[in-house]
Amino acid sequence: MYKPKNTNKWIEHNKKEYGVQIIALKEIINKQVLDAGNSDTFTSDMLVALISGRKITPKMENAINNIIKRNSPEEQFKRDEWVQKVVPKIMMVQDMLSETTWTSGYKGETHNFLNSIIRQAKSRKTLSKKQMEAVSKLYVRVKKNIDKKIDKRVTKKMKAFNENRRARHDNL
Repeated sequence: MYKPKNTNKWIEHNKKEYGVQIIALKEIINKQVLDAGNSDTFTSDMLVALISGRKITPKMENAINNIIKRNSPEEQFKRDEWVQKVVPKIMMVQDMLSETTWTSGYKGETHNFLNSIIRQAKSRKTLSKKQMEAVSKLYVRVKKNIDKKIDKRVTKKMKAFNENRRARHDNL
């Protein structure tokens, strides 16, 4: 296959300029393959861009450096701690679902949603701001539903208690 000299020049340029990043991306991809059986497409695309001689824009360089930073041991440790803190809270919301008065179909869909959020939190070790907000809003709705259910029970018991008290009072 014929490669123009210009491409070879860029391949050499990238090897010299981004040698450290190339090595780091290869290590990240190897770890991803060992852990999950495949690698992140974006990370692979950035490595291919570097080794194929593509001109690297400042935006691409920034993305590459962010990939490397995100996969550093310190960052991974922080993310592991985050997962250990957040996943149990999501699971608590999931457990609370059984206490709601929602239909079984709605509970099932909500349960599936929370399962997918938990899976992503564990695999990617991150959730978007919108996902976190959705879980927070869901918690509020579940709690409100449970509280309303409890209030109804308390109201019924208070009503029954007052009726019994009136009946006893009337009998005196």
